[in-house]
Amino acid sequence: MKQIIRKISAILLAACLLLGTAFAESGAADLEALYPLMDLVSAACLDAQGDDEYALVIPDSEGVLTEQFVASFVRIGQTYGQNLGITPEMMEDTKARMELLSTIFDAQIPETGAILPEEGGISYIGFYPANVYNVDENGTIQIVGMIYVAPAPIDQLSGTLLNEVSWWDRGIFTFQADERALNGYRLMGFSSGMDLNMEEAFMQYDADIIQEYVDTNLGYRLCYPTIFADDVLVEDESGVKAEMPDGSASFFARRIDNADGSDLESYVNLIASGLNGAKVTISEYNATILYTKDNYTVFDVYIVTESYIYQAELQFLTEMSSEFGMYCNFLENSFGTDEGAQG
Repeated sequence: MKQIIRKISAILLAACLLLGTAFAESGAADLEALYPLMDLVSAACLDAQGDDEYALVIPDSEGVLTEQFVASFVRIGQTYGQNLGITPEMMEDTKARMELLSTIFDAQIPETGAILPEEGGISYIGFYPANVYNVDENGTIQIVGMIYVAPAPIDQLSGTLLNEVSWWDRGIFTFQADERALNGYRLMGFSSGMDLNMEEAFMQYDADIIQEYVDTNLGYRLCYPTIFADDVLVEDESGVKAEMPDGSASFFARRIDNADGSDLESYVNLIASGLNGAKVTISEYNATILYTKDNYTVFDVYIVTESYIYQAELQFLTEMSSEFGMYCNFLENSFGTDEGAQG
């Protein structure tokens, strides 16, 4: 199950220009006005879910917000929700709290008592929007992207700090135009990638951004972002590679002989020893190395078998990590071979 969750949560970023264009066509105001709300909803859902990984769902008008979610939303909002109208008084003032929430959510608002403060964590939980879909002619839109955990909001990070972003799972927000709602849009629902009721929407999103590559001769497979057009893919006897025309990003996959009979851990540690500041992660199935070099972030995935060493690499300008960082998880979890890995 954990492997499935990791694979699901590795679905990555589409061309973000689509977001602004589609949103403008929907007749909406400024999309950026919804960013703080999507961040706070994501954070409150994760905070309120406890051990239930399937609980990340905000219902529509037929459902009721959970008391745990309301408490997390207002409590975390003391730090991140001032621009949404969340005030310190709402920790105790039930009426003021319900009035504000009724301008945001389509779901019914429960009457809750005083909310107790809790010591906050050091991480920021947010939502990175990747695509937007017009659902109907009534101004309903769905915004799909990734929930992330980071030292701060992703738009406030730069340089190597962007490599500290952890991409958690896909998320989907449904908004409907409503002049009575906060910022002109009412939140009709939210789901994470584990919500099977949203499987069709997530599948559409996946189809828009993912391209599978299978090399039957060399015995490996992977998925790569569709921003790499077919005409930039180059295949040869060792594998496949592609590079963006402006040089901002590239990827390759290859297979070489395991001439020395290396095992996964020793091989990867040997490679990493020659890289400055390399971060190594070794699992049962593969190993990864993350490092920076000449203004680029490089992410390598290795699979070692008795006969071969398989490598897939994604490289991108470090300043573009907010756009390409999610692809690292995606590459790691989609890269596989016809052989069993050797520990």
